[in-house]
Amino acid sequence: MKKSIVVLVVIFLGAFAASAQAERIVWETDFKSAQALARETNRPMLLDFTADWCKPCKAMDAEFWVLPEVVRATKAFVAVKIDYDEEKSLVGRYNVGAIPFVAFTDPLGNTVTFRRGFSSKNSKEINLIFNEMPKDFSPVKDAYGALDQNKNDGDALTQIADFYTGAKMLALSCDFYKRALKTDRVKADAEKRERIHAALGANYFSARADAQAVEYLGDYLKDYPAGKKRELALAMIAISSARLGKQKEAVKHLEALKAEFPQSKNIEAVGRALEDAKNKPDKK
Repeated sequence: MKKSIVVLVVIFLGAFAASAQAERIVWETDFKSAQALARETNRPMLLDFTADWCKPCKAMDAEFWVLPEVVRATKAFVAVKIDYDEEKSLVGRYNVGAIPFVAFTDPLGNTVTFRRGFSSKNSKEINLIFNEMPKDFSPVKDAYGALDQNKNDGDALTQIADFYTGAKMLALSCDFYKRALKTDRVKADAEKRERIHAALGANYFSARADAQAVEYLGDYLKDYPAGKKRELALAMIAISSARLGKQKEAVKHLEALKAEFPQSKNIEAVGRALEDAKNKPDKK
């Protein structure tokens, strides 16, 4: 009887220990091995820069990273604890000016977004990022592999950029599109160049980076006067110009849109943007 009780206690304690382990984040501490794991499992990375002397970091460990919903959310990531004092090359790579600093990256380690400090606002934002970040990067696994063989593979760069656009990782998508534009393969293919230029303008427009949107969409309209995305480019550049307070430029592109595409459904959207911006002073 006593033996049976001992066995049950051992089983119970083992189960309890396993449960406790499951309720904690399993932090990697070696960046290179963590990156390899992210590549192998097609998961994004979560980087937490910390230090022993950092009181907010300790508070984050005690109050945030232990929350059950946070522990569950991190299972979709490869989580890495990085010592701010010991890993200066990573501190420089990720422009860590102050800690706590939490970075979300793709499996290659490219930053998607980050949050600095520990507060109730930051905690809510990090939880939102957990939900919004794509969890499965397997659609671009082969493209990553192609870049391992040739970092200037234009098709692979474009495929990754397209995937990031679909995942709303717009800034990172733009980086890959720009890299693709510099490759020999894309330079030699006018159709690919046109598509990428249009995608860059659309990404900046969607991100409300209106100055960049106007720049890339303007180049698109100039370089591809009969381009497949001309109607949309005219509409987007007009709206971005309106949001920047450049009313004359907005009206000029709206008139071109009306003249060339009189049935365009985008005319109404441009009109609304101009109406919303009508009280802003016109900027030269």
